Amino acid sequence: MSSSCFRAFAGSIVIAVFMSMDMHGTAIDEMLARPHVLFRHTAPGANFGKLSVAPLDHLETRLATALSCERLSFARDKGLCLRVERGVFNRYVAVLVDGRLNGGASIKLQGLPSRTRASADGRVAAVTVFVVGDSYAADFSTRTTLVDLASGDEIGELEQFATWRNGARFRAVDFNFWGVTFAADGNTFYASLRTAGTTYLVRGELALRKLTVLRDNVECPSLSPDNRLLAYKRRIGPSPDSWRIHVLDLATDRERMVAAETRYIDDQVEWLDNSHLLYAIPRRTTVISDVWVAPIDGSAPARIFLSEAESPIVIR
Repeated sequence: MSSSCFRAFAGSIVIAVFMSMDMHGTAIDEMLARPHVLFRHTAPGANFGKLSVAPLDHLETRLATALSCERLSFARDKGLCLRVERGVFNRYVAVLVDGRLNGGASIKLQGLPSRTRASADGRVAAVTVFVVGDSYAADFSTRTTLVDLASGDEIGELEQFATWRNGARFRAVDFNFWGVTFAADGNTFYASLRTAGTTYLVRGELALRKLTVLRDNVECPSLSPDNRLLAYKRRIGPSPDSWRIHVLDLATDRERMVAAETRYIDDQVEWLDNSHLLYAIPRRTTVISDVWVAPIDGSAPARIFLSEAESPIVIR
């Protein structure tokens, strides 16, 4: 079942130079002043799970922060780090992150962290968690909440928004939302909705608290930096792994498959630029994942972009 936009399989290793923030006090500022990628480090060791940063023009040099994250989002000078604080009873939180990647106040989450995305203006973020205890019969249950990144206050859950399909109000007790991506206007967003065994692409309007169904058999949308294209997974067959990355031109409503990647990718992609996608693939039988890059026009095969990493966020 594809529900969390997680991952699939891969290989290959690239050796990286890792620096410590304690040893290089100004390194974080120097890296953050350049175009860079934030990510979760996945190699076993002291930095496993740490929020890390690498400059886009020298990916072999990495800097690990003190924050451990399951998933992360960031835009402008604000972000979220979703964490699992393990103990007799695990505690799930979202930590507010500032412009120097320092952790601040935390927000209690209602379930296991799955996904988070920040709006381009750094004002709002979406947080999706897996929850238990819902009364309806379903393969899984998610809860997606919009959060004010300045205060940490909850704006609302997507299940509280009004959903419309074919001009009529659309309601069901088994609605599950995830995979939010925000447009540059600060109001429009896209997300996945699953109900009665079918997954839909929906467009949201934050100001109106409204959702509109656009397409079916689509998951985990992600808007390109210029907001012209929407990348997502589309089901192309009946088997559980028959999902492939597609790109939709929002102006023409024309959709095409990304030919450079033929594997099943269970991740919400990130855009490196307006023509290349980033996504994580786990290696077989290990906890290690790698971030791969694929051109949307099929001009080159997919390749590893950043080894021993996942949950990439590109900051320019």
